[in-house]
Amino acid sequence: MRSLTRWLGLEIATWVITGTVLVLVLTLLAPPVTAVAVGLAVTAVLALGSWSRRGREGVARRRGLNAADHMSGEEFEDWLAILFRSVGWRVRHTATTGDFGADLIITRHGGTVAVQAKRQSRPVGVAAVQQAAAARLHYDAHTAMVVTNTTFTPAALELASTTGVTLWDRDDIARELIGGGPATRRPRTVPGARV
Repeated sequence: MRSLTRWLGLEIATWVITGTVLVLVLTLLAPPVTAVAVGLAVTAVLALGSWSRRGREGVARRRGLNAADHMSGEEFEDWLAILFRSVGWRVRHTATTGDFGADLIITRHGGTVAVQAKRQSRPVGVAAVQQAAAARLHYDAHTAMVVTNTTFTPAALELASTTGVTLWDRDDIARELIGGGPATRRPRTVPGARV
């Protein structure tokens, strides 16, 4: 509780300082009443946006893997995007249809990864690994990965080892994304990039 109070105090202080500076700058350009109104409104919108983003990240972490087992494929992709962002990745969704084998393109420290998200009730097979390998070429990514809420077939594991596609199962999601990040294990084969 004490750390929450301290964090909330720092958060509020940050936004009060930001609002004050904004109001002071605006008073140079507009009448004081207008400057105060606009400055407070802009500060409030920015603060709410910041708290909303943090709230979504917290909800995504709390939902956990058991909830992922009941999501649609599109919900699973959105959930993964929130989790990747929460550990420092920039995330871009690909087209819903015709995605060329990648659902998300994630970037960090100059490294780009094509991500194939597979929310399934059975182990993921070689087709997902093939799609991810093709997506790496199509999106000019450094590497590719398949992320699933389940596990992988032995054939998928074998193909991934020869194509350099990184595989993350539910244990990897728990450790790398839900466990509090930043991710400790790097996707392999990202030349020249600290991913």
